[in-house]
Amino acid sequence: MATLWLKFSDEASLPYPLSDAERKALEQIYDAADEGSVWNRAAALLGMRRGGGSLLRWHGGVPYINWSLMTAIISCGSVEVIRTGESGYGYAMRAALMRLPALMRSQWRAAQYVELKLASPLPLTRDEKLLESTALGLALQAIMLRLPAHTPRDLASWLSAPDTAPPKLRRTVRQIQAIQKRRTQLSPAWFELFPKRDGAEPQVPPHFWDEPPAIPQAAAAAAIATTAMEFQGLPVCLGQVTGRAFVVRKLKDFTPPGLSDFPVLVFPRAKPETTEIFSHASALLFAEGGALSHACTIAREQGIPCVTGLGMDFFDAIESRCERGPVLLAVDGATGIVRVRS
Repeated sequence: MATLWLKFSDEASLPYPLSDAERKALEQIYDAADEGSVWNRAAALLGMRRGGGSLLRWHGGVPYINWSLMTAIISCGSVEVIRTGESGYGYAMRAALMRLPALMRSQWRAAQYVELKLASPLPLTRDEKLLESTALGLALQAIMLRLPAHTPRDLASWLSAPDTAPPKLRRTVRQIQAIQKRRTQLSPAWFELFPKRDGAEPQVPPHFWDEPPAIPQAAAAAAIATTAMEFQGLPVCLGQVTGRAFVVRKLKDFTPPGLSDFPVLVFPRAKPETTEIFSHASALLFAEGGALSHACTIAREQGIPCVTGLGMDFFDAIESRCERGPVLLAVDGATGIVRVRS
């Protein structure tokens, strides 16, 4: 059976390249063979099956998670990952009534755990924070199984404005928001373990089946000549803004603008450290990153118009244009559409 491997999300904010000590620390956290690992203890809190195979794999110095195994664990074997197209993936319910009682028990336990933690003070030690963050991440994936078939755009729109979600889903959407807000409060524990630093992230695929493709050789940088004037991303936070684009590839290169000039900040990825300069932005744009990432969660909380998932072609095109002169961007946080203004 084919195995799907997913790259760690930008939410993890792993520094690249990872040191040997950092790589070892991550492997220990997700060691399915160690009963005392953070992963196994988190799974036990939710009554989920532990172990069962290798969870981590490295490609180009970047960690990937065995998502086929993870999906089976979270769904108690009632959902499987399937291929769609040449390299895409989707989910399918397995016709197995015997698995439904286990799934219902798992859903109940995940909901109980989330309810307890959302009402509790934040833990004090780093280990406790790592454990709760991991358990809440698993609970989040379990709770998302309640949502009917949807696209990333659907979910992003519901998170941006829960009242626009179908009535039966609004409670679940708000619970997802609450979980992510709690997890952002636990994020400092991960930053302590994996200190932030500027580094070029290897260009690797977001996912692959079984064996990864060859890592392409770095090509010489070339200016991108494009006539594209409109880009479609995932809506994160409502609001319409037109402002000067300011590309931020590295935080250390960012110079705060004047008090009367709040640009549209354009980032390659929705990493947590980008939140350090959100106060200088009129709007936020991410080429890569999910609507549930740390950065997008903070953008929603602060009410800053935001769009993610615009693609690296968007980032490269805007960066190229900005090198030739000022660029105005019209951002619609409700639709996820970004237009280039002359």
